[in-house]
Amino acid sequence: MAGVRGIQHKNRAVHPSGKPVRATVILHPGDEERPLYEELVKDMNVSGAEVLREAIRELYKRESRRKARKTAKEAAENANTEAQELPKAG
Repeated sequence: MAGVRGIQHKNRAVHPSGKPVRATVILHPGDEERPLYEELVKDMNVSGAEVLREAIRELYKRESRRKARKTAKEAAENANTEAQELPKAG
C-alpha cells in the first residue's frame, strides 16, 4: 500500500551527498496542480524540471524566512520573560 501523499516518510529523506537525487512527480490529468505546472512551463519557456527547481528554491526561501521569524519571535519572548524574572534592586 502506498504511503499518504504529502507526508515525509521515515528513512526516505536520506540522500547520499555524492549521488544525484531523482525526484519523480506524476501529475495526473485530474490533479489540481497539473494546469498550474503546464502554465508555468509554457509561460517561463523552460523545461518542467527547471520549473520544479525554481519552485524548490522559492519554497526554501519562504521556509527560511519563516524559521527566522519564528526564531526572532522566540528570542523576543525569552528576553521578555528574563526581564520579568529579574529581581529589582533596591
